[in-house]
Amino acid sequence: MMLRLTRIPAYLALAALALISLPTRAADIVYPTAGGTLADGGGLGDYDGVVDGWNWVFGPAGFAGAVTLTTETPQSAVDHRIVCEYDLRGANLTTPFTVTLSFTTRGASVFPFPDVTLHVYSYPADLYESPNDFSAGPATLQGVITVMANQAPRAETLDVTELVASALLAGDKAVAFRFQIDPNTPHVTNQVFIDALDADPVTKPLLIIRSAVPGDADDDGDVDLDDFAIFTDCLAGPHISPEPTRVGLDARDCLWYFDRDADQDVDLADFSSLLGSFAQE
Repeated sequence: MMLRLTRIPAYLALAALALISLPTRAADIVYPTAGGTLADGGGLGDYDGVVDGWNWVFGPAGFAGAVTLTTETPQSAVDHRIVCEYDLRGANLTTPFTVTLSFTTRGASVFPFPDVTLHVYSYPADLYESPNDFSAGPATLQGVITVMANQAPRAETLDVTELVASALLAGDKAVAFRFQIDPNTPHVTNQVFIDALDADPVTKPLLIIRSAVPGDADDDGDVDLDDFAIFTDCLAGPHISPEPTRVGLDARDCLWYFDRDADQDVDLADFSSLLGSFAQE
């Protein structure tokens, strides 16, 4: 279905008359329930590829959020890795869905740290913080990200839909991710930061779960005038939480169906995405 901009006022009029009751989505954002920064070597013990009770930490620390691999000298050799585990039991995963892992990276500002290759691995989750998470396997590479030295904070996303779907099919209700420097890097000093605090799950990488059909608010497999009517009830503008008036529709529903840029509002940027969905009908 093609939607012409000249017909928008007519659609708005129809939207004002539409009354649709929708099921409430349980959640569209999942924060980690376990995880933190693990350190092997440095001032916390020998750099030996094994994290033990002497050189691992999950609580607040000066290097929280730092992913580091330094092998310049035996005395300074250190490997910092960040791990996050997610409990999916409370998430809405009604098919079809898409899942993205969202986080923020920034580059190291200390010379001579180079551009860094950051690896994101998944591994079996047990929702328990343990030193074993440092190298737990079997691990599967989910993404490779290059972070430039001195890079300003940058939003990153990885599509992990297949991983989550496979975990559910296997009967698992959890997934885990590990952020680490490419172990084969030729550089002797490497560091990148993820804007995360070990003591605050809300600041860590998060999972965003969405309907697989963008804008299909009535779950009928297409995007049409009925969905547009719901969108107008969710539209609130930048940095404003939606306040829909329809029975059975709340702010979480609005964000689930229409917040395509994941900035926690429904605005004209999301309207543009909705028009794209109309154009594909």
